[in-house]
Amino acid sequence: MLIKPTLIANSEQRLKQANFSPAELNRKLGDGPIKMSVERKQLRQRQLLEQTDNPAMVQLGLERIIQGNDLDSINYLAKGMQASRPICRIQLKDTRGNLVGYASGFLIGPGLLMTNHHVFGKPADATTSIADFDYELDIQGMERTPVRFGFQPEKFFYTNDRLDYSIVAVAPTSQAGGRDLAEWGWLPLSGEPGKGDPGEYLTIIQHPGGQPKQVCVRENKLLKYVGDFVWYMTDTNGGSSGSPAFNRFWQVIALHHSGVPKKDSQGRTLTKDGKVWDASMDETLIDWEANEGTRISSIVADLKVAVGSNPVIKPVLDQVAPPVAVPAGEKSVVPIEPVLFGSGAWLEQTGDATSLVVPIRVPMPLIKRQVVVPLPSAAAAAPGQPPIVAAGPRVGAATGMVMEAVHIDQSTLGSRPGYKPNFIGSGKLSVPLPKIPAGLKSKVATLKGKSGQSELKYFNYSVVMNKERKFAFFSCVNIDGAKQQDVGKREGDRWLRDPRIDEAFQIGDEFYKKQATLEADRSANPFDRGHLVRRLDATWGDTVDDAKAHGDDSFHFTNCSPQFFSFNQGKQLWAGLEDYTRDVLLKNEEKGIVMNGPVFDGPDADGGDLPNPSGRPHKDPSFGGVQIPKYFWKILITKDDDDSGLKAAAFLMSQRDLIMDIDRIQEKLSEADVKVFQVSIADLTKLTKLDFGNLDSVDTHEATAVGPRRIETFDDIRI
Repeated sequence: MLIKPTLIANSEQRLKQANFSPAELNRKLGDGPIKMSVERKQLRQRQLLEQTDNPAMVQLGLERIIQGNDLDSINYLAKGMQASRPICRIQLKDTRGNLVGYASGFLIGPGLLMTNHHVFGKPADATTSIADFDYELDIQGMERTPVRFGFQPEKFFYTNDRLDYSIVAVAPTSQAGGRDLAEWGWLPLSGEPGKGDPGEYLTIIQHPGGQPKQVCVRENKLLKYVGDFVWYMTDTNGGSSGSPAFNRFWQVIALHHSGVPKKDSQGRTLTKDGKVWDASMDETLIDWEANEGTRISSIVADLKVAVGSNPVIKPVLDQVAPPVAVPAGEKSVVPIEPVLFGSGAWLEQTGDATSLVVPIRVPMPLIKRQVVVPLPSAAAAAPGQPPIVAAGPRVGAATGMVMEAVHIDQSTLGSRPGYKPNFIGSGKLSVPLPKIPAGLKSKVATLKGKSGQSELKYFNYSVVMNKERKFAFFSCVNIDGAKQQDVGKREGDRWLRDPRIDEAFQIGDEFYKKQATLEADRSANPFDRGHLVRRLDATWGDTVDDAKAHGDDSFHFTNCSPQFFSFNQGKQLWAGLEDYTRDVLLKNEEKGIVMNGPVFDGPDADGGDLPNPSGRPHKDPSFGGVQIPKYFWKILITKDDDDSGLKAAAFLMSQRDLIMDIDRIQEKLSEADVKVFQVSIADLTKLTKLDFGNLDSVDTHEATAVGPRRIETFDDIRI
């Protein structure tokens, strides 16, 4: 098929912005060893272990990747043959049935195929087209008879022009009848970061120019991640659009879509024989300088946001394992619905014996066990019958934990009860929301049509927004340790803007979404969507369904602040303190309150800059046009030991050392900048300019005149 000039132009523009020469970078990377930090190596080990269940093979394979060693186990070829089965040639036909071109595509889940947007830009493009499976040469070099399937865009069709991908439903039965699409399996898509490293070799299986299936096994080096795309040196031709790019372990890391052609001094595209190419020629003649693919992590992230609740796409996002075809007489493996203790459960059939295999994940590094439980003879699947389906909640393929999709009903936002000041008790047990001082009132975001009202009420918590910084001044949550419910691990992040305040007062996916698509290159956007009121704190109620709805309500961008990923996920920093404060309340099934928010520093702060070790003033640095808070505060409030009054503890956490060089501000940072502190509420008042009422009188921080207490272990906390 003909690639649109605009598609090539967009790739050229991205390469220009990335500011690197593919040829020079290819020479620089060489053939190994690949530079990989300890953290990167551990990440790849964990990911590959989840796929292979064999620590020894993971270690061997990873070492060969790092060293640039081409040697591999002979089963690499067999695995490649298995991975090639879901890949097909697409015959592109117009409404009259005339052939207009070829492309490639591959199955990604039950009845779903992925290719490029420039292949299927709208449902009508797929309606009359055909998917040819098994269009390849057999071991004697003879063409196999392709098995043809039609498309069903009326059942499911989704496309994204920017990421250049489309997903369309495929008919379950071949056009000639007698063949089930499930025979070809599918390629699971993992949205987890880190599936490839620069210098690592990739493999692309494709139908170049509509020819029988071919594979590129050399000159296919991963060069660089640039935002939502990845660059690589790979031999691909026309018709290769829509092909999957695999890493060494046959994980799909990218969807091939375009490249940058070589040009002459006049900027004209060249063919492989050095002639000038024009748009009337096929793309197979172009001499490509480097190829570009859309990252699978970007695609998965987009699917979760755009169509994640659609039941047709759920098996793709859940990474449901495909059936595995094996030669007659060998052990057959058929996936079934996950069960409580793990994901990717399957049936194994050996002779007349049927076993249910359930992976059980143990929270220990690089260890994963499996339990094989024989099924009673009455439960065994009869020949020719569908596999036995084990009942139970859905489990995430990557984590082995029960997962539930995030769902928010914004039509009922007006009836949310919000934070309750008398939650712990009335009188001296009452805890009102912090007050905004007069000097900052002009920065408060008010509700549309409700002059003077600024409290955004949600289930179990409330937020007041700073319309200039577009983050919360504070968020406050009521926590009932006696009504906590186990609703399972969340299934990805689906964040929403709150329609009750102006959209311009909120920072949304235009900033955060990029971070969800990163793999090896967190420098493109290293910031996580950091919950202020975290989901688990709000996840309580009289029933599991109520608790889930309450926790899901925390996925509003008003409850979000950018946090450097290692800060947000660090067990001794933000996440660790969150666990600690929640555990305090769960232990004795107590009621409590957590208040938190960012510290605004710089020109907006109306109070000058925070002090720093160098004694020089500084402001919150900017990234992507957004000022990033350096510090976050948290206050935990509970009843005192005799239940007659309150006690409170305040904390200050820093991501300053992680972000101060973002805008190239160079300072010598002290060790203290990376620590967590217990601070006095009086000092917190000075830093935030917020009025916390009488909380400073019940502060448990001893000897407040001494200043902040460094928290190195949870034993250092006084509450």
